[in-house]
Parts: sequence; C-alpha cells; structure tokens
Amino acid sequence: MHYFKDYPNRHALKAIFIYLLFFISTINLAHADFKGKVVKIVDGDTIDVLTPEYQKIRVRLNDIDAPERSQAYGKQAQKQLANFIAGKQVFVQENKKDIYQRTLGTIFYNNTNINAKMVETGYAWAYRYKNIANNQNMVELETIAKENKRGLWQDRQPIAPWDYRHNKKRNNDRYKNRISNF
Repeated sequence: MHYFKDYPNRHALKAIFIYLLFFISTINLAHADFKGKVVKIVDGDTIDVLTPEYQKIRVRLNDIDAPERSQAYGKQAQKQLANFIAGKQVFVQENKKDIYQRTLGTIFYNNTNINAKMVETGYAWAYRYKNIANNQNMVELETIAKENKRGLWQDRQPIAPWDYRHNKKRNNDRYKNRISNF
C-alpha cells in the first residue's frame, strides 16, 4: 500500500480502499445459482425454494408476468406452475434481487426452462417494463400461445397483469380519496 504514503490521511484512504475491494469482491457472491426443493407456489410467477442448507428463498420468475391471483386466470396460472414444479428439486439461475428483495431467477426442472414453459402454455406474459420486453424469446413464445389460444389467451380481452395492478391501485386510491372527503 505504498500508494498512500504521501497523503496526510493515508490510514483513512487505506481503509476506504480495503472496504471498496471487499465490496467489489462480494458483488459477485450476491448472485449465485442454487438448487432446492419448491416448497410453496405463491402465485403464477413466484415460488419459495428450500435449499439443502435449509434456507428458504423467495424466487420471482424472471422475464415473465403471470396474472395476479385475484384476476382472471390467476388461480389457473398458479395451478399450472404447481403442476410443473410443486415439491420438485429445481435449479435456479439467479439474475438479481428485485425491489422486494426476492431473487429474480430462471427455474429449470429436468433441463426445462419453467419460465418459458409458463409463457408457452399461455399462463404468463413476457415481462415488459415500460412496455418493452427484454427477452425476445419470451415475446415469441407469447405470440405463439396467443395465436393458438392457449391458457389465458382463450379470453377475448385478457388484461395484462401490469395493467390490472395499475387499475387496482388507481381504484384503491379513488376509494381512499372518497373516504377522506367525508
């Protein structure tokens, strides 16, 4: 650490440098693939996985968005995901954490991409952020499911989960405003 010998606060700089090295080295450790048993199907795009170390990890399936449980096809999407992986040993390819600290991951069971399977069978949309999908493969699978009227695409006017959540929040806000005006 001879780089810091001419600085008056060299000990503080050393500490900061060491901290930064430690922080940078742990970034890669934060996202690690893992195996585990699916112990809960929360909804059509969220599961709980129990690792061999008995750590329960909530995983949000990456690149897809399934109907909410309270919306049309929500319970069917949850059931479809359960049919694929409930109680099974899966491999989770971790991407990152979302704003709720859930692991965003791609689920594999017997080398099958379950995230893609949910879209292919018509029980999830390709995830879009501000109307843009990051995964074009999921968009293609969604298009095929829609053309073949699979799953939720049997509905004449299916409502995308992000629109459903937005409308539900807007209606809740209106309700709160009415109550506060009394």
